[in-house]
Amino acid sequence: MALSRISLDLPSRPLVEAGLLPRAFFRHNESVEILRVYAFAPRERMLLARVTRSGPPRSRDEIARQRDALRRRYRLRDFELVEVGADGRTYTALLRQMNPGILEELLEELGTGVTPTTPTVIGRDRTTLSFLADAAAEKRVFQLLANLGIRFQLKSRAAFRGTAAEGSELTARQREVLSLAWNLGYFDIPARADLRKIAELTGLSRNTVSQHIRRALRHILKESVG
Repeated sequence: MALSRISLDLPSRPLVEAGLLPRAFFRHNESVEILRVYAFAPRERMLLARVTRSGPPRSRDEIARQRDALRRRYRLRDFELVEVGADGRTYTALLRQMNPGILEELLEELGTGVTPTTPTVIGRDRTTLSFLADAAAEKRVFQLLANLGIRFQLKSRAAFRGTAAEGSELTARQREVLSLAWNLGYFDIPARADLRKIAELTGLSRNTVSQHIRRALRHILKESVG
């Protein structure tokens, strides 16, 4: 079934009131951009997000020292710092809520056919919400927002043709594990993450994580140099 990449503009306040973000978030930050949504377990999403802070610049070490405080403040089960911007005002992290949030409830209610994608940026006043959907799922999204009393504007709708990775022999799980390993720094020299950390975040065994990575790399290398 044909998919479209759809972007909407809507007010941020209803999303905060509904629990998509903790109310305390905008006391300390300007915006959050969702770069990737991982789904390693039912009704549980892990977000790769870029946060723009409103306070003074912070180094990687300073933000890392705040890890436990940030987890408590935003009710997070996981907070893994990935990268800090050169200006010290932005950082990228893997985030997972302590309890399933509105994102899980919305995706469950909408059913199959809806996949969050970029750009999705939640600012103090306005939000850009983007997702992939077939025609039926698109109607469900619009109807749900209308039922919630959230007024929105359609910013764009374009046919989604997929990427080379999606057309390759990689499975969805291999792509997710490989993406997570890349973003955590598993392939960096020296490595910033190991199989244990990836297994801990995904709920998979280290052996299973290793097999997903090796099989994914085997397919990629076969296509590139085989």
